[in-house]
Amino acid sequence: MLINAKKSPKIKLCGFKDKEHIDFVCGFNIDFIGFVFYKKSPRNVDLQNISHITKDIPANIKKVAVIVNETDDKIAQIINLLKPDLLQLHGEENLERVKEIKNKFQLPIIKAIGISKIQDLQNISKFEKYCQYFLFDYKDNTNNGGSGQSFDWSILDKLNINIDWFLSGGINKNNLTRALTQTNAKMIDLSSALEEKRGQKSKKAIKDFMRLFA
Repeated sequence: MLINAKKSPKIKLCGFKDKEHIDFVCGFNIDFIGFVFYKKSPRNVDLQNISHITKDIPANIKKVAVIVNETDDKIAQIINLLKPDLLQLHGEENLERVKEIKNKFQLPIIKAIGISKIQDLQNISKFEKYCQYFLFDYKDNTNNGGSGQSFDWSILDKLNINIDWFLSGGINKNNLTRALTQTNAKMIDLSSALEEKRGQKSKKAIKDFMRLFA
């Protein structure tokens, strides 16, 4: 089913590692492209190569650096080489750490929140002052995302926040319409649904998904 253009969410596609797939996906109408800087992830991108593989990304697509409990020195290195538009904090960063990163680097922040139960939404409003967006993802044992699993979207029924947010975790071409209808999400984030195997993007999967917005 095609998504009505007037109801189309903003699209963030994440986990790209090579120039071929980056250039390919930038040919579609996406809003954000994400790069994972986390060595334990199969989507970890080579920092020393990042300037080259991202040099042709058009200005209208915002670059997101996804980091997990990272040091200031590493964040500074990532910013210097990638020149991201946003930082996505996808670890266990507490309020003080989020505040530190925001004040030091002066970039908009996406704070990822792992969801498995309603209690995971408690007290998240304290981050709003320092974050541009939240991203709600499936909560696994590592809470580092990319599992390809969905959480119980009904948990978001009681959501009461004042900033925009991404829906993430297990979204694909088969459940997108249901996800948008059930959650009223205005922004979505995908990674594993665009892969032919874990950590390796597929042009066919990207094309098949983006056809929903044709």
